[in-house]
Amino acid sequence: MLKLGKKKKTFATNRSSEISIKRRSSGIAEIWANDEIDMAFAQAYAHCTDRFLQMFLLRIIGKGRLCELLKDDEDSLQIDIFMRQMNFYGSTEEDLERLPKDVLSFFESYADGVNKYLNDYSKIWEFKLLGVDLEPWSPRDSLMVVKIMSYIGLAQTQQDAEKLIIQLIRNKLDLNKIKDLFSPHLDGLSQDICDQLGELTHFAGLIPEEVKFHSMIPKILASNNWILAGSKTESGNVIQCNDPHLEINRLPAIWYEQIVHYGERNIQGFGMPGLPGVIMGRTDHVSYGFTYGFMDMIDYFIEDVTSDKYLRDEEHHAFKKRKEIIKRKKTTDFELNLFENHCGTLETPNDSSSILKDGKYLNRAWSADKLGSIGSAIAMYEMLFCDDVPSLKDALSKISISCNWLLGDDNGDIAFQQSGLLPKRTHSGLYPLEAKHSKNLWNGVRDRSELISAINPKSGFLASANNDLLDYKEIDKPLSINLPMGSYRFDRICDLLKSKQKHSLEDMKTFQRDLYSLQAEKFMPLLTSVLGQDTISEKLKSWDLRYNKESFGAVIFENFYHNLLREVFAKDFIGTEAFQYIENSSSILIDFYSLFDRILLGDDKSLWFKNKNIETCLRNAYEQTLKFFSVNKLITWGELRVVPLNNILFDGNLPSFLGFDYGPISIEGSRATVVQGALYEAHGRISTFCPSMRFITDLGQRKSYTMLAGGVSDRRFSKYYTSEIAGFLKYEYKEVKLD
Repeated sequence: MLKLGKKKKTFATNRSSEISIKRRSSGIAEIWANDEIDMAFAQAYAHCTDRFLQMFLLRIIGKGRLCELLKDDEDSLQIDIFMRQMNFYGSTEEDLERLPKDVLSFFESYADGVNKYLNDYSKIWEFKLLGVDLEPWSPRDSLMVVKIMSYIGLAQTQQDAEKLIIQLIRNKLDLNKIKDLFSPHLDGLSQDICDQLGELTHFAGLIPEEVKFHSMIPKILASNNWILAGSKTESGNVIQCNDPHLEINRLPAIWYEQIVHYGERNIQGFGMPGLPGVIMGRTDHVSYGFTYGFMDMIDYFIEDVTSDKYLRDEEHHAFKKRKEIIKRKKTTDFELNLFENHCGTLETPNDSSSILKDGKYLNRAWSADKLGSIGSAIAMYEMLFCDDVPSLKDALSKISISCNWLLGDDNGDIAFQQSGLLPKRTHSGLYPLEAKHSKNLWNGVRDRSELISAINPKSGFLASANNDLLDYKEIDKPLSINLPMGSYRFDRICDLLKSKQKHSLEDMKTFQRDLYSLQAEKFMPLLTSVLGQDTISEKLKSWDLRYNKESFGAVIFENFYHNLLREVFAKDFIGTEAFQYIENSSSILIDFYSLFDRILLGDDKSLWFKNKNIETCLRNAYEQTLKFFSVNKLITWGELRVVPLNNILFDGNLPSFLGFDYGPISIEGSRATVVQGALYEAHGRISTFCPSMRFITDLGQRKSYTMLAGGVSDRRFSKYYTSEIAGFLKYEYKEVKLD
């Protein structure tokens, strides 16, 4: 296999031009290319050198071929079924046909680079050991990666929430409480719709956990970023800070850091193996980064089905039927029949039946389902030539993934730009409507001019942390977010940025490791009346409200907080068993905890506390906390939250002495701190959502400060496999020069 060293290695491209690659001392691959087309070829070669396993494993999963090529068992079959249902790969054919010629050439050159590497070095030993044959890479494979990035962990969280609402309705829970919990977005929900949801012929529940939390799929969930104008910095230049929160308990790290010189241009930052370009970073003149935007790009509709046909405006129409054959290594191939129409994909049992029973079904509509990778592909190409905020802002607005982008330039401008395919809908989007009335269905997607944006605010800074966008929203903009995350992280970042007039790079580093919880600050006054003179109470009284590894107070508070949630929302509403699932085996509480906090901290509690007051609930919850620690030793936050970093292929199934896994490590932070530290277990596997990389740059300097939660390489025997983890855990930045 290719070994990159500190000396340049030069290769010929398919265009008979030359590219060069070498490693910096940190292990980062540095590329020289004549233009953007050669750049894509060189990036592919570097990606294959360092992340071959990650790239091709993702392709196998995305195409729904796990049972055929890797592991044939029921878990793999469910993943294959899910991927075929989503049609991540199949739907890229039409996308490819509509790409502009120059963008297509860009993606074709990337595929050429991958295939050049395949021809030169064949496949890695893991695939040889497993007997996996690898087909050549194509531009469609890269477009599939875009679609997976658009959905897994992003649109999927919205889908989970909407499925939860439907389940609550079907279980006939108090409708007034359901509406209040998601207020005001269920105000239009009628009893008739509730009744129809109870009559569904088939209901799948939430997405199978073995799909959602599978270790091989990179999941983007939450993030922080902020940007300061020169008026707020000691240097007088724009400073950008990015720190995306992803699943970090996997090796290699999701992101791939790189430096590329193409023609007279230079770019530095982080990309995704399988894709050309740099997704977050900086060039000679601009910087950019994103957080997940929580735009609602998924809706459910109720379809009336009779004799295999759906009803639309009093007429029946035939579904488009799609047959998927999932090949299996150990048993008979699995036949899956799917039913689609212009609205979306019908949710049906996962069996080989090609005939539908009469009745009502859910139809899932996802705005990125058709042609959902085109805008992102165009933007990834155009970004390479943007030298100022206006041109970059225009390019980013074309991206089909729901993102909140912050960007700046060396002219001193800073801006916010929302991206995503926002449906033109007739209601909030948070509950189903009847599909039989075409007036209820989407009427295309919103023009990108209708997306939220801002430029050069008076405050001198912009920030984003998966919060609602009311601060940036103009009155005439359509509703795009109905389920944002809580504003605690965003508010804390803003407080820090307002704390003094001008900030330094060192201040930014300090802010990126901030562990103070505004959520705890808001709840602690409620606790005052129930705290006693016991040891547990005294430790909580002295807590500094920080979720650092040494903290005892964080452990006590979290125990109390979850007891309070169960006291209010489990006993008299959702039910204990169902709430335990939401709490421990899904990301619902991690994503949407602010829905519960709004009720607990709000003034009007009459609906939720008819039979008991909040003080009683607080006391009961704290008594449960004292009872717990009377029989369990109080340990630190770091001792409580320990997790290994497992290889994405072997997932902790090999002996530790072989060195494929790292750790275990301690996770700092909480759902509501700048250093987000979310951790939960689903189907025996721990999932985390934590800072996955950190990036800080001053556009007046030609360098950045970065750290990665992993290493450059996915090769177990490379010295770059885990090379940055120790520094990442210590918040140690490396200096990366652009030149």
